[in-house]
Amino acid sequence: MGGQRLVHVSIEDDWEACARFGEYEVSTRQLTLDEAGYIHASTASQLQLVLDLVYADLDLPLLLAVIDEDALAEAGVEVRWETSAHPSGRFGEVPRIMGVLPMEEPVIAGLIPLEKEAGRWVVPDLGGFNVRG
Repeated sequence: MGGQRLVHVSIEDDWEACARFGEYEVSTRQLTLDEAGYIHASTASQLQLVLDLVYADLDLPLLLAVIDEDALAEAGVEVRWETSAHPSGRFGEVPRIMGVLPMEEPVIAGLIPLEKEAGRWVVPDLGGFNVRG
């Protein structure tokens, strides 16, 4: 098993569309890797903020991809830690995946459907994944 894990929120239809090719190229909602220059990711401690600020208004099925940093590096994809440009200014340093995301193990350590409770997306239990805090 690899090292620390990052997480990426995906609209289920986007994930399934990319799965046909085995490579994920969606940065965040309504932006591709080519448009943004990277794929958005976060740590476990940033995840609820991402869900609240970026995905709160969506009622589409969402998936949480748990990404192994070491396996991603072995696949030749760089992760850069940079200050978020989000207007809220509340994210601090965030991981940015600087290339196409391979969609198979060991890079993808898990894929978890997200659920809403009382109208709010809920962070699932990530205890078994060694996700960065």
